Amino acid sequence: MNNSDYLKMNMESERKIALSLEEGLTSFRKNGHEVLNSIYSGAERVSWYTSCFFDNYQDVCQELKEEDKRMIAAINEVFTRKDVIFDMVELYTGHVLDNFSDSAKERIVIQVTGFLAKNRTKFSTKSALSYLIAKSISESMNFTTKIRTAIGKVSNVILTLLDFYSNIQKAALSARRLKTINPVFYYILYRNNLEMLYFIIEPALQRNIGIMNTTLSERDAIAILRDMTK
Repeated sequence: MNNSDYLKMNMESERKIALSLEEGLTSFRKNGHEVLNSIYSGAERVSWYTSCFFDNYQDVCQELKEEDKRMIAAINEVFTRKDVIFDMVELYTGHVLDNFSDSAKERIVIQVTGFLAKNRTKFSTKSALSYLIAKSISESMNFTTKIRTAIGKVSNVILTLLDFYSNIQKAALSARRLKTINPVFYYILYRNNLEMLYFIIEPALQRNIGIMNTTLSERDAIAILRDMTK
């Protein structure tokens, strides 16, 4: 079972709640008091939704509702993509390699994966090089341990809407952190409906995610990519 299959298994209940929530989002303001009364009032995200009842906080309300919708879209990606976690790692690898020459990318690949230089022509394209590094990272034991720990913390058996909102809150705060410290990679994920899943790979990236790829040397890139497997 790969990491994404493990994620799917853990998010199956959450997916069902997301589908139900998607139908009800448009009616939230109409029935907001009933929704709030049906959920434990101490939940952080639900308490933030009280902003929807005040005209001066409609920007906060809209941000929350947009994040809810983005989470629904992200959950859909989990179940429509073959390996959503690998896809995110590949996108990050491509982001790290983006400003390097082809020859530099090949050297980085060799250093990170141990891939033999004599075979490099087979993987000469940018996407293939990103794929090769992402495959090496995603299959490492330490990376898998970090990812499954992250999944386990937020995606245990989902029984209530409160649990679902709790997970959205964690995902949203993680996405906001990413948007602040590395907006380029945030928008790469956003274009793929994946920014609300960043929290899953955040433990493997958090030490270096704030280093912008425009400032990276080859040594930096190698260290960053290797660090994901430590």
